[in-house]
Amino acid sequence: MKLVIGLWVILLLGFGVAQDTFKIGALIKNESNPFFITMREGFEFAAARYGVEIVVGSPQSDTATDEQLGILEGWLNEGDFDAFIVVPLRATSLNSALATASEQGIPIINMDDLIPADSLAESNITLAAKIASNNVRAGSLAADKFIEMLEPGSEVVVIEGAAGNTSSIDRVAGFTDTATAGGLNVVASQPADWDRAKAFSTASNLLQANPNVKGIFAANDGMGLGVVEAVAAAGLEGQVIVASVDAIPEAIDAVKAGRLLGTVAQYPDEMAILAVEAMLKVLNDRPIAPEMESPVVLITQENADTAGSRLGEPATTKLLLIWVLKSSSGHRSPTQPKQSNSAF
Repeated sequence: MKLVIGLWVILLLGFGVAQDTFKIGALIKNESNPFFITMREGFEFAAARYGVEIVVGSPQSDTATDEQLGILEGWLNEGDFDAFIVVPLRATSLNSALATASEQGIPIINMDDLIPADSLAESNITLAAKIASNNVRAGSLAADKFIEMLEPGSEVVVIEGAAGNTSSIDRVAGFTDTATAGGLNVVASQPADWDRAKAFSTASNLLQANPNVKGIFAANDGMGLGVVEAVAAAGLEGQVIVASVDAIPEAIDAVKAGRLLGTVAQYPDEMAILAVEAMLKVLNDRPIAPEMESPVVLITQENADTAGSRLGEPATTKLLLIWVLKSSSGHRSPTQPKQSNSAF
């Protein structure tokens, strides 16, 4: 008979108290996009939970690459930042300042829109980690829903984000490849620069040029909502389905109302917290994975009530009570499953 040993492990976890008070610069995109408002909330949550100073910076628009670069250069000139977490407006738009940060030994985490590996090497930029949702998977999830809803051979079109933007490229590729493999016919793909009004205009033109279109995928929710408006203006509600990415509040409302088929949630607040947790490990000389994925989930009418932030208030103390079962052979018996209990 194997001896089974049971252990109660009681852990008192204190959040909000860090070994050192670190100052982290978090540089994100334009906060007129609710996605990045939610991301800021994630950074604020992490700052409160872990007792770290986080300065969040953002430009005035999604095209203000010089302004975003200037914010990072200003932080470098201040000279008192311990680390940077950055979401570049364009794949290489922050490279000159990031190269300076690397030269100074300041750790960097690249989040959400990832800088290509060849560009990092050319600019001598060293990253502690890359953290992003899988944008190819996000596009693929939307395509799977289209395949479920539409007849084989149905025509669909794509509204892209900004030309050259990594997130847009990956989402469009994920959707297009999956839709094509699933028997749908992608007849057009055009950029609308993440802009709702441009998406309305682009979608309106595509619907006129392609009267048999049955579905439109937009690479983010702002554009997706513009597409929904274009579909309604063309009198095609109920005939053309629309899906997009980000799960901003207005898009979730549109899903609940049946105007938007679905939106792929990326949880930008959770992405920000993951980045801060990883950076704190780096600053405390602990190892981290060089690449990490944050979750993506397709939100439809069936699960719309589960969408949105679930952060609550930053906890200051948690008491975890864990029951550990271990056999004398070092392996858990299949008839004795792992158990856990927790008290908060």
